[in-house]
Amino acid sequence: MKKVVLTLTLIGLFSLNSYSQDDVNKAIELYNQVVQAAQSENYASAITKANEAYTIAKTVPEGTEEVKANLEKIIPQLYLGKAKKTLEEAKFEEALTEFNKAAEEAKKFNNAEAEKDAIEYIPKVYLSQADNLYTNNDFEGAVAAFDKALAIDKDNAQAYLVKGTSLIKLGKTEEAIAILEKTIEIANATEKSSIANNATAQIVSVYTKAASEAQKAKKWADVVSNAEKALAYKPEKSTQLLQLVDLGNLQQGHALAATNKTKACQFLKKVKSDAKLKETATQLSKSIGCN
Repeated sequence: MKKVVLTLTLIGLFSLNSYSQDDVNKAIELYNQVVQAAQSENYASAITKANEAYTIAKTVPEGTEEVKANLEKIIPQLYLGKAKKTLEEAKFEEALTEFNKAAEEAKKFNNAEAEKDAIEYIPKVYLSQADNLYTNNDFEGAVAAFDKALAIDKDNAQAYLVKGTSLIKLGKTEEAIAILEKTIEIANATEKSSIANNATAQIVSVYTKAASEAQKAKKWADVVSNAEKALAYKPEKSTQLLQLVDLGNLQQGHALAATNKTKACQFLKKVKSDAKLKETATQLSKSIGCN
């Protein structure tokens, strides 16, 4: 994760003839403490001292010009640093609060770049939280976190991909396939072929598994339906899937051979890819008198 890099320099003490010399010296001393705290990534301390120094600098403008100018640049970066460190520690809810605070401070100091950086990190917090929940098998929580990220960053193909994967883990296959199709659409539009390929492979896996389960249950129409759906997504032809389609059609033809010759023959004619299954289908077709 990107660290906040602050360009900080210590400010020397000097004498003045106006305003309170003690206040000026205090502002400079506090500023130097800010520098030291920031360099050791003690952002909480740095922020407290920076705000105190800035209050003095606004009250005593003469002699604190450099302190004030530097703090106006530094304070938003300190809040950003604190937010990013909190995210690194996987304190997700706290990190969200910190990034919102960083954006608020950046806006107050007219630092558009820091404000943009803070705002853009908010969906990253949700994504990190979602990944953490997914890793810990909290798939419901992961889906909810991905939804929050996608509400902000609607074209994040990776977020859609892992959300789809989480839905598969939850057994919500229809919803998962819809999300994975969205993943493919966005990934192709943003030239992220590896994500599109991953999503495609997961859809194929869902339908292949459904076809195999239907085979075990001898639900042959479902075998054909799911295998054909998988083939529609698979760039190259799959021997396993083609065999499942042939087997499903053969079994449907066999089941109807005695009761519905016309329908049985239609199924048997569809057996084309597997040589052995095709031979069996041909023999059965002859035995029941298919044209």
